[in-house]
Amino acid sequence: MGRMRTIAAREFKQTVLTKSFIFGALVLPIILIGVGALIPLLVGSTTPPVVGTLVVADKDGSVADQMRMAFDVMRAAGDVATPSANTLPPSLPSVGFGSMPMPDDPPVDITVMRLALDADLTREQARVQSGEILGLVEIPAALLQSAPPSGVDISVLVPTASPAKTTAMIGRVAREATVTARVAAAGGDLAAVRALLHPPSAATARVSNEGQRSTERLEIRMLLPGAFMFLMWIAAFSSANQLLTSTIEEKSSKVVEVLLSATSPLELLAGKILGQSLVSVVMLGMYGVAGLVGLTLLAMTDLVDVPTLLLFVVWFLLGYFMCAAMMAAVGSAVNDLREAQTLVTPVMLLMMTPMMLWLPISENPTGILATVFSFIPPIGPFVMVLRTTGAVEGIPAWQVGAALLVNAIGAVGLVWLGARIFRIGILMQGKPPTPIELLRWARAR
Repeated sequence: MGRMRTIAAREFKQTVLTKSFIFGALVLPIILIGVGALIPLLVGSTTPPVVGTLVVADKDGSVADQMRMAFDVMRAAGDVATPSANTLPPSLPSVGFGSMPMPDDPPVDITVMRLALDADLTREQARVQSGEILGLVEIPAALLQSAPPSGVDISVLVPTASPAKTTAMIGRVAREATVTARVAAAGGDLAAVRALLHPPSAATARVSNEGQRSTERLEIRMLLPGAFMFLMWIAAFSSANQLLTSTIEEKSSKVVEVLLSATSPLELLAGKILGQSLVSVVMLGMYGVAGLVGLTLLAMTDLVDVPTLLLFVVWFLLGYFMCAAMMAAVGSAVNDLREAQTLVTPVMLLMMTPMMLWLPISENPTGILATVFSFIPPIGPFVMVLRTTGAVEGIPAWQVGAALLVNAIGAVGLVWLGARIFRIGILMQGKPPTPIELLRWARAR
């Protein structure tokens, strides 16, 4: 045990005390936490108001009047302490806009000046070019007909320096105002029609077998299991890949022969796996804290409970030991990274199965597909993470216990298999072995 602890400490220090690891595992999560904390401040920062004159040329002034009313509503909404797209001051007249103003619109103080459609607009175009006015909007008379022809568009001319949000807002207001004026000319009320056609929202809740109600959050339920699984996958494979690289480097530089003069192959393998496990735990802890901070800022900590987090740690350890055993076995059997690609590729394809099954398992975590793959090492721990973080009702206790037992046996078996390959391959030189030869090494006495 003393030699194994020494090897583990050496492996841990060689990996952790590097600039790349310090940045990737320590500095980057801190940056993510800082950015996450600044997002509410950045989102809540005030946007400079859009101030100026907008010239509207239309047939009879109806579109200009509708646009003037819309900008008055938007100006008043910006003066409210907590502006809302659907909360308008009662003093303003009702207009035919479905949800004006939009939440992303900047505050406005726009004055609408109307011109006749047949007026000479050369002077106004020059004012737009110089930036003296916000823009020039031309509404063709054909667009106010009850059956407007296709191919006729509203013309919006803005200065080169006009912000994209301002341009989009002017165009949207012009389109909505044209439709409202058209309906009004036909004797209808666009606001009343839209109110009739507006679909109500559906508040979905799930009822458990015990009668408890929980709000359905479909997007979060789909993304959260994937986030946990990717976090586990990255932490496990980053350390396992480092184990592969260090094993190949030590073998090619003959350092491993010096190490084996003082310890056995099994002690060397165990120490290297334990050392890299500490590295992966550090990475998992840092990125896990960053994720929990993000959930706290979004007020979504109720989506993950303590038992699920504890189970996640257990699944991670099982998954890591299986990945590490396979990577160490491959690293001991080859002489350089190019030779390792041939043996690592099948392992990577197998371990990417949970990623390909992410959506089906998240949608139905208690289905046959998810249940079957939970009992297939080495992908079982990753599948169980998807199931335990995505299930609303919870996985049956017998399945969790059985999956723990099967995957624990699989981890022990893979570590034993990797150790038998490691003891032969670590001193072998020359042509890399085939997968069949690796199995023969495992059976050799």
